[in-house]
Amino acid sequence: CYNHFIQRNVSECTMAKLFSDDRLRQRILAFFAALLSFSILTAYAGIPVYATDSVPEPSESSDSSKDTDGSESPDNGFEITSSAENILVLSTSRGKTLYDRNAGITANIPAASKIMTAVIALEALTTDTLVTISKDAEELDDKSDKPLFIIKGEKCSVQYLVAAIIYCDSDAAALSLAEYISNDEASFVKRMNETAKSLNMKDTLFANTSGEPVITALPSTSASIKYSSYAKQYSTLNDLALLFRYALNQNSFREIFSRYRSLTFQSDGTPQSITNTLVSAWGIANLDGAARFSDTDSSSVSSVVSLASVDDFEIVILFQDSQNDSIYQDLSGGIESTFHYYEVSNLVNAGDPYRTVSIDGIPGPIDAEFKNTVRYIHPIGTEYGLTETVFTPTQALALPISTGDLLGQVSFTLEDGTQIVTEVVSSESILS
Repeated sequence: CYNHFIQRNVSECTMAKLFSDDRLRQRILAFFAALLSFSILTAYAGIPVYATDSVPEPSESSDSSKDTDGSESPDNGFEITSSAENILVLSTSRGKTLYDRNAGITANIPAASKIMTAVIALEALTTDTLVTISKDAEELDDKSDKPLFIIKGEKCSVQYLVAAIIYCDSDAAALSLAEYISNDEASFVKRMNETAKSLNMKDTLFANTSGEPVITALPSTSASIKYSSYAKQYSTLNDLALLFRYALNQNSFREIFSRYRSLTFQSDGTPQSITNTLVSAWGIANLDGAARFSDTDSSSVSSVVSLASVDDFEIVILFQDSQNDSIYQDLSGGIESTFHYYEVSNLVNAGDPYRTVSIDGIPGPIDAEFKNTVRYIHPIGTEYGLTETVFTPTQALALPISTGDLLGQVSFTLEDGTQIVTEVVSSESILS
């Protein structure tokens, strides 16, 4: 079987050549070790396996409306017990903050650099694009405690390198993508900062793709001095959440993030398999994906980016400086606590009557109804009432008007301050 594997996948190499090269021998041993460990996990841990063409579909909400929400944690008594210093929980649909512990504090957050690199790569390239590994990337990989065993001149697919970033926090994979897209890391960093600005990441500055801290001068005391005042690379959990929600809109990013294993093939047929370092987290109820990124200040803590859902209620949970020996407890506790405290209900249903509205240029009032079902998040057992509704008519509306024609938008303000905007349509026809 082994000879067949070598002959089929590495046709240009003899077995003697393979085993005379230390690096190639390491890669082959690593590949079989990954397959063995993966088989054990799936056989004994009851972890489901998804083929490349059967990725779990992201949950879809029938609510196509929009809302805005403040960044501060709701003052509702909800608490999450965790080893992490900073935590942010929010909904993916509207970005509503459900829990906030120091999410606005600037700090060095390597996860932001890595995810930004992955996002730009997936926007600029197809997942099957082959990227040539440079000498700098090979040397960077050699220094990693989770090496990919990549070699200068080797070609790796974008999918493999993005998976390596998400699953293994690979600096070498991030650098390889940056060099391929922009020729050098410095030029790519400019693109990172431009994208951050377009996403309204106001408290973020990038200096490299790895997330290594770049300090100008250490202050005499850091207790009351903002990190961004003496660092050239920083972000916040609030900004990281903006970036991650944007990334989830990319189907390729969501698919890779939602798996815990990726298997691709090089042009010569050589398999490249990579498994998420948090693979065991897939046994946590309602978890849809997770990634761990090192925190450069200490080897004992990590930042964790995670996605979880119950039906159409999907949330992002971000942990910063989570103790490595408590990550699974932090994830499980955060997910369970959130879904035990909050639920999603219908605010209005599609087809429900709104009221009669008056529009300039149209004689007489028009009966309006809601176009979409609007769902909202609230503490279980505590439904929010409406404190205000405002109708804004569509511009340049003229007769005739048919049933279902768009009349305008309605803005709701809920008791907790949440603002929701949805559309209303005509429930009658007016010819003249």
